[in-house]
Amino acid sequence: MKVMMLILETPEDFEHRKQQGPAAAEYWAAWRAYMTAVDEKIVGGSALGGSETATTIRVREGARQIQDGPFTESKEALGGYMVFEVETMDEAMELAAACPAASTGAVELRPLLENPQ
Repeated sequence: MKVMMLILETPEDFEHRKQQGPAAAEYWAAWRAYMTAVDEKIVGGSALGGSETATTIRVREGARQIQDGPFTESKEALGGYMVFEVETMDEAMELAAACPAASTGAVELRPLLENPQ
């Protein structure tokens, strides 16, 4: 089964991405170690730009509405995603629990649905 892990990071996590020095080195070292550990299970994914780069689009009464930034304010923002190929949701939960973002932000798992024919 394929399971998507949504990676929710804190504002501090996003800052570590941009900085140099020990905090940034620690942030990236944790991610490199995690990616190496789960590499055989990953079938897709990517890091995402910060929420300040987002554009939200809605269509209401036939009119397109465009809003810069995310839809809601929150302490955590979507920082990336991974798609795992796993046997069970328990296996996906083990992989997610080891994710660096789980200790500072949160991770959310969702099974990918098969497209109906």
